[in-house]
Amino acid sequence: MTEHIVADNPARVAACPALIRHAGAMPSISSASDAVRAAVAVAASFGVKSAAPAVLADGANVIVHLSPSPVVAKVASITPLVRPDTAAWLQRELDVASFLARCGAPVGEPSPEIPATTHAGGGGVMSFWRYLGPGGAIPDEETIGSMLRDLHGALRGYSGAVPALAPLGDVGTFLARPETRLSAGDKSLLAAAFARLTAELGESGSAAQVLHGDAGAGNLMAAGSGWVWHDFEDTCTGPVAWDLAASTASQRMDGARVLSAYGADVDPVQLAICQQLRLLHLTVWYSLYAERFPQDRERAAELLAIWRTS
Repeated sequence: MTEHIVADNPARVAACPALIRHAGAMPSISSASDAVRAAVAVAASFGVKSAAPAVLADGANVIVHLSPSPVVAKVASITPLVRPDTAAWLQRELDVASFLARCGAPVGEPSPEIPATTHAGGGGVMSFWRYLGPGGAIPDEETIGSMLRDLHGALRGYSGAVPALAPLGDVGTFLARPETRLSAGDKSLLAAAFARLTAELGESGSAAQVLHGDAGAGNLMAAGSGWVWHDFEDTCTGPVAWDLAASTASQRMDGARVLSAYGADVDPVQLAICQQLRLLHLTVWYSLYAERFPQDRERAAELLAIWRTS
């Protein structure tokens, strides 16, 4: 998921000595400061020093620039609530990004200073990446569509194990949690929509391939060398409509321009189903965010209201 951006007051937290490498256990990161301490400690064990760690984003994961080192830590924060096998997701991301980098595709790369595997420390599971700069620019529709077409071409050569539409598992796992803020009626409403839409997607039929998994504008970043794709945590197999829906469903994007730049035929019925499933996925994730971030409760309520009136 695209992370919440922290605009100022970078965290400066002393390193925590506790460290266990090679993640496998359920993490217990409960705040950005916990994530910073854990990331600094793990990085230090590989000789990467960080005198002024800065939190770049705090959401599904906490993203920490280990300044002044050119290394970014991605520490699982909320994701374990719906992805108990968080380390497997982060490892797939590392594997796919490494493959794409070897192919010459424009992607954010794992840090060369720390082994490209998942690590654990301070109760958290994390991975480490090359720092790309401050970012902030938003790509236009032509950039998204053409670069997604090229990315899909490169991903067709990936032979690693990738689950089918893995992000959709978040929905069922979330709805099974007893501690959500949703009423029983709202949970039933979302569950019914999920069952209907997944059945419709299965009936629509289409060739599946390896996908980015969350190919919205927020995961295409302006770096020194140009635009680069990043955040492959949701990588999965499925119809290309799933990736395209991340931008064509956005109210801030002209979906027709994205599709035109993509330049390949896409089943409009399947795309419409994927757009609805992405909206449902977003609703679930904002409901998760609302449990930790009070500022997201209004947006979570707005998204839930869409399903009540549909």
